[in-house]
Formats: sequence, structure tokens, C-alpha cells
Amino acid sequence: MQSEGRGRKAAKGGQGRGAGTGGRGGGRRRRRVMHFLQPCLLTMLERGEAHGYNLLNGLDEFGFDPDQLDPSLVYRALREMEADGLVSSKWGDESLGPQRRVYRITDDGELARGLWIEDLRRTREEIDLLLSAGQKDIKSHSPELPDEL
Repeated sequence: MQSEGRGRKAAKGGQGRGAGTGGRGGGRRRRRVMHFLQPCLLTMLERGEAHGYNLLNGLDEFGFDPDQLDPSLVYRALREMEADGLVSSKWGDESLGPQRRVYRITDDGELARGLWIEDLRRTREEIDLLLSAGQKDIKSHSPELPDEL
């Protein structure tokens, strides 16, 4: 699912801080991470409210390497999702330390998450079909190769 707001940014080539070849991740990889990051964040928020820092630390569940993930990507994704109405935030009431934002998923966020999950499921099926066809082609041209590549 792509909201109108994210579509405009994508149409501009995803330019912004770190969107070029410099910075962590590079431009193309950064945009790909952002598109996968949002459904992951929504999935964690389905489980309950959370601070950005807690969400950042929980992304290893989805295969993100905490040492390689730029924290600004997480906070940018949260701000974009809030602007799109997928999450809401409020200042936490903790008495110790600086105030931190607490994020929660909205009804629109729950709907978007469901659509993203279904889209990912279809994409995985298409990738599996492509890999299967590719493996058959390779095997027919090189029968001496093992069945699983």
C-alpha cells in the first residue's frame, strides 16, 4: 500500500538526508528499507504502545541489523506514518529522564498493515514462482548441478 504522501516523495526520487550514494545504506537500499520498515513498525505497534527507541531495538526480529540500521530511518518512518494517519503519538508521562514520544497504531494503521501483509504474501508467492522457474531453467541447462542451489 502506498499513501499519497509517500508517493510524492518517491516521485521526487526519495531525495533527502542520506538519500544519495553517501550515508548509511545508500539511496536505493534506504528506500527499500523504508518500505519494509513501516509494516514492521506497525506489526510491533499492534502488540501495544511503544517508544521509538523500543521499536528500533525490536526490529532485529524482522532481520534488521541494529548495527547497520540508521536510527533516523525509524524516526522518519514514524513521522511519515503519523502524517499519513497510520500511527499517533503523545508525550510519555515518565518522571525520570527526558520526555519521549509514545506511539500507537490507529485504525487506519491496522488496515494498512493488513494490506501490506497481504501484498507481501503475494510478492513472496511471485518470488517463489520465479525462483522455481529459474532453478528449472538452470537445471535443464546444467543437469550435473545439485537440485538445490
